[in-house]
Amino acid sequence: MNSMTMGLICTLAGCTFLMVTFTFSEPFILWACLLGASIVLNIVGTILFFKTMKTTKRDADPSK
Repeated sequence: MNSMTMGLICTLAGCTFLMVTFTFSEPFILWACLLGASIVLNIVGTILFFKTMKTTKRDADPSK
């Protein structure tokens, strides 16, 4: 799997956890774990997207 696909999967999983967090009425610890997982997955997905864009830009412009 390339970085773009992994970034998309991580970001979508983070968004899914965030939506589940909004609808979840269980104990605070479980809610906090879901929210933490959402934040981490969204950050990792964004970093993978940025790495892909940087690599793509560098490959498109061989003068740099």
